Amino acid sequence: MNNQVEISSVTKYFGAKCVLNEFSLSAKKGEFIVILGPSGCGKSTLLRIICGLEKPGSGQIKIKGNDISLLDPKDRNIAMVFQNYALYPHKTVYQNLSLGLKLQKVDKFEIEKKVLNVSRKLKIDNLLSRKPGSLSGGEMQRVAVGRALIKNPVLFLFDEPFSNLDANLRISLRDELRTLHNELKTTMIYVTHDQTEAMSLGDKVVIIKDGVIQQIGKPEQIFHEPENVFVAEFIGHPKMNILDTENSDLGVYIEQNKIIEKDEINIPKSDFRIGIRPADIIISDTGIPVKVESYDYQGSSWLINTYLGEQKICVELKELSKKEESLCINIPPEKIMFFDCNSGNLIK
Repeated sequence: MNNQVEISSVTKYFGAKCVLNEFSLSAKKGEFIVILGPSGCGKSTLLRIICGLEKPGSGQIKIKGNDISLLDPKDRNIAMVFQNYALYPHKTVYQNLSLGLKLQKVDKFEIEKKVLNVSRKLKIDNLLSRKPGSLSGGEMQRVAVGRALIKNPVLFLFDEPFSNLDANLRISLRDELRTLHNELKTTMIYVTHDQTEAMSLGDKVVIIKDGVIQQIGKPEQIFHEPENVFVAEFIGHPKMNILDTENSDLGVYIEQNKIIEKDEINIPKSDFRIGIRPADIIISDTGIPVKVESYDYQGSSWLINTYLGEQKICVELKELSKKEESLCINIPPEKIMFFDCNSGNLIK
């Protein structure tokens, strides 16, 4: 079987609230899958179900073709790294790393060999005699990853492991985790609400909302071909502009400004809204007049927040010559995406 992990139609309720709804996902051996979505969408619950800390209401989980849905967590050979590290504060780093092997009654010399090997790989071999209370956030995170790594699991689960760290350390550890995955070739499922983490780490990104999968695909595919308005606005910073239009036999209008000629591109027959990335909007001397609300400097670019009537339109520029209270914008028709007004789905 090509798939290392098979999650089939998993549903979970907490009281009357449906946290996961018919959730199905497969992961190939060595694949790095990122589950991405806003807070409260069911990401962490999914990981807890996979590792056995929660029971699904219905559905099945298989690893290497074996149904593990009813197994105890200790019998699943899955390692999970939590957001809060979950280290034993009264034990040293060495003891935290070795505890799982001791419980498995692994030989003392083999334990020492594995602890030293993992600690060197994660550059924490100089911390083995220290306790978690004396470590930085990044060091504790490495210890938590090391404790998972030392078990040699068939599957790694990561529950927002870098969310408590500062930006520079997050980037550094993200790079280390990517390198580690390339070395180990172990299947990993990583949960986050941070799209930058998702897009930089994942071989495959799974976007969920309210326990329902919205789209599965490679990072670049999800960015360039979002399946619906939720994905279009959730992926990308700044987010995609989603705009209401008036459609007639003569073309497509926004606030009585024509943006698409009738025969310029293929215009859908059904009612639609349009999507346009801020970086795809062009500022010129002539075009659609907009009122500027603010200029935000982002370091590598400027974000100009404008209004066309009641609709807000964000424009992204690499360089800004001067600030003005009003501008003229052009929306290239070939860059426009069409979304169905009723379903919100991309019209292809």
